[in-house]
Amino acid sequence: MSTLRKTFVLYVIVAGLFIAGCDKMTSKETGKVMATVNGENIMESDYQNYLQLRQQQVGPISDKDKEKKVVLDEMIEKMLLAQQAISNKLDQDPEVSSLMKRVREEILVQALKRKLLRDNPITEEDVKKRFEQEVSNTHKTEYKVRHILVKEEAEAKEILGQLGKGGKFDKLAKEKSIDTQTGKEGGALGWINQGMVVPEFFSAVIAMNKGAVSAEPVKSDFGWHIIKVDDTRPLKIPTFEQFMSDQRARSNIYRKMQDDKMGELVKDLKSKAKITVN
Repeated sequence: MSTLRKTFVLYVIVAGLFIAGCDKMTSKETGKVMATVNGENIMESDYQNYLQLRQQQVGPISDKDKEKKVVLDEMIEKMLLAQQAISNKLDQDPEVSSLMKRVREEILVQALKRKLLRDNPITEEDVKKRFEQEVSNTHKTEYKVRHILVKEEAEAKEILGQLGKGGKFDKLAKEKSIDTQTGKEGGALGWINQGMVVPEFFSAVIAMNKGAVSAEPVKSDFGWHIIKVDDTRPLKIPTFEQFMSDQRARSNIYRKMQDDKMGELVKDLKSKAKITVN
């Protein structure tokens, strides 16, 4: 990846952080000029946004007067360099121009997402409904499974033949499985439930009885699996209160719901847009 493209990736990441602080500025702060470089102003809002990003990247400086000077000096230097780049017409370079467009798009997308979520906030009642919906759609059993993964169907069928003649599953997993991590453990994947493995694998598992080996090899993007179900047990599902106390789980469902809102907007925009793909 070129240096320019690495820089683009960095700015795409930074764009979200930048937008997060944009609506915290008052109109008074926005109008205050901190510095002027060759006729171009650095506003208080620019300074505050840059300061927030810098603190998230490298941490704050305890001496606030020193921090203000350091940050403003950095902004002035960047502005001087950017002005020099424009005077050299680097903004017209095809690669630079393309990357600038992508960064601009990302900033606008993040701004739109923030506005959408601000205008349509996700309430705790919304989260509860989503939680109950996901619980309703969740398979209520989890399975302790092993598998042997190989590249070709013919090899998988050959292994099934060896198992049918009394071959030991864990021994064959150690010898044959290209999933070396589980292979050295006799193919053990541990306890799995819905969403932890690819759908075709899980569909095969739920059709099997405890102690059974899959009658036929199961194909996935990873290859061909021979599956053994060692045990089953009821899935422990938390209450809504327990779920909400789990910060990681709570953040995940909020993120899913935010993505759904953006997905609905994109679907609506696509239905109204004139799009031609060559």
